[in-house]
Amino acid sequence: MNNPSRNRNLIFIIAVLLLTNIAVLAYFLWIKQPVQKRGGGNPKIGIADRLKDSVGFSDEQVAQYEKLKDDQWTSLRPMFDEMRKAKDNFFKLLSDPNSSDSVIDRASDVIAQKQKALDVQTFNHFKKVRALCTPEQQAKYDSMIQRMFRKMGKPIRRNEKEKDEKTK
Repeated sequence: MNNPSRNRNLIFIIAVLLLTNIAVLAYFLWIKQPVQKRGGGNPKIGIADRLKDSVGFSDEQVAQYEKLKDDQWTSLRPMFDEMRKAKDNFFKLLSDPNSSDSVIDRASDVIAQKQKALDVQTFNHFKKVRALCTPEQQAKYDSMIQRMFRKMGKPIRRNEKEKDEKTK
């Protein structure tokens, strides 16, 4: 009796972690895409502009942020690769009709652990960026980050996206 409840809980946790992973990936892709639509230029423009405009970062703080961002991507790339491999292995189990629940659970636990590592790494990155802020900037930074993650969490429906593009 405990096994179906455990499986439901694991599936729910995996679904939440998968959505979080997709949201973080969408966030990083979303930052670079508008810059390219504006006619190219420096792909590093995006959140750095927001930090400068909304939070009040100085040029020195922006340079420190750029260094942190580069370091973040260096550490995240292999993590995303590992996540992709873990998910590939998980979904390969579909083709094996003899896959037991315990094998599926172990494979999903691997994904959950990798997702957790990605989320902790991302959290620590934003914490390091926050440490660049002066005490006066911290409240503005916190507000900007919360708005950014709220936007990322909203599902975009196709007709809403088309409406947004028509109004631009």
